[in-house]
Amino acid sequence: MRKLMQYYIVSGPVIEIRRSWMSIDRDYQKPRGTRRVGSSTEQKIRANEKGRVRSLARLLNCNYGTGDVHAVLKYDAQHYPAGLTYEQARDNLKKFLKKLRKKYRAATGKNLQAVWITANWSPHRDAPAALHHHLVLPGDAMQIAWELWDSFGGTGTTKMETLDNRGDHTDLAAYLCANVHGRPANENRWGCSRGMERPEIFGLQEVDDIEDVQPVYSSIVKDVEEIHDEEGRCISKYMRCVLPERPKRKGGMLILPKRKPRKKE
Repeated sequence: MRKLMQYYIVSGPVIEIRRSWMSIDRDYQKPRGTRRVGSSTEQKIRANEKGRVRSLARLLNCNYGTGDVHAVLKYDAQHYPAGLTYEQARDNLKKFLKKLRKKYRAATGKNLQAVWITANWSPHRDAPAALHHHLVLPGDAMQIAWELWDSFGGTGTTKMETLDNRGDHTDLAAYLCANVHGRPANENRWGCSRGMERPEIFGLQEVDDIEDVQPVYSSIVKDVEEIHDEEGRCISKYMRCVLPERPKRKGGMLILPKRKPRKKE
């Protein structure tokens, strides 16, 4: 049975709202409140929501914020021989990350939460680039990574930029993905540490109108997207908005901010 449904994907302070036609079991019952979606339905939604940029953006939004770091690690001529391959560069990054995790754990007592890619393309020039690496790291790992890279990249450039308070890092995710070009279609463009926070899916409910998607109160709308069929009819609508802070949860329920009622005079 196909029904017009709406659900939320929550990644840190970012809430994505999707309305689309979905196959729903006949025994489906409308839930009370904005609760977590059941495991089988959640798997179906995740399969439909796949996409490199959005998947990476959700991971970044869940785990990073103001003061964390986007690092670009490049090699000098000695550490970048003419025959260096993409696979060899990725292996070198694995060795670097292994040492970085160990040093970070010794210095902070915490497990490193990192996202990384090995890049072979310049999106600015739209042309091949010397092999290099992009990492997103917690702010307190920046100095450790900076000092450690000398033994892997020599005097190659080490550029580190701190993340701001925008909350939604979709632009960064798009940029990172654009730094990899011409690789096998089924190859992972990016990797991440184990145990990182993942996006949650809430509030699957039947709706009457596919067009009437409303932003969450007090949020800033960042993107609106519609998908149309061959006859021009809207069959799916999507909105991404950012709250001032992460929404609260209670008992498996998502607590969204609401406009306070006006006081009666």
